[in-house]
Amino acid sequence: MHKFKFIAATLILLVPLAGFAQTRQALVTPEHNIEAARKQMRTERKLVLAGELVLTPDESKAFWPLYNDYAAEIRKIGDERVRMIVEYAEMFDNITPDYADRMLKEYFDIEQRLLQTRKNYVKRFKTILPSVKVARLYQVENKLNAIMNIELAAAIPIIGTGASQAN
Repeated sequence: MHKFKFIAATLILLVPLAGFAQTRQALVTPEHNIEAARKQMRTERKLVLAGELVLTPDESKAFWPLYNDYAAEIRKIGDERVRMIVEYAEMFDNITPDYADRMLKEYFDIEQRLLQTRKNYVKRFKTILPSVKVARLYQVENKLNAIMNIELAAAIPIIGTGASQAN
């Protein structure tokens, strides 16, 4: 009976909060939603990496500061990707050939910079971790990135056939 009272009290407290959350949700912009999701993913990413890498205390002491630097550089590039996605959402109904060309160039520039940053950090990670652990790090990172990219792909609509087709 005590458990039932606790559940009932919790439900009574949550009903007003649900209304507040709906009112508050109208004030949240897509950029806020994206940033909140990115923050959550960073936290989860570190937890997954910690579980998968199985670092010694000495490795951990050297790894995490370097990983934080790496993640900060990747995040800066990710900020550009977010900006591009938000701009795309704003332009979605008015995609022009010039915009499409610019979007393609930006996309490949971002991808190239991500790849270059990842390659540059391999050397640095190898100074503090054995090669097998570095390979494992990048394998886990790749899987986590694939999950994120699937989520993004599901959320971003494909340019419609109504977009300007002229070159």
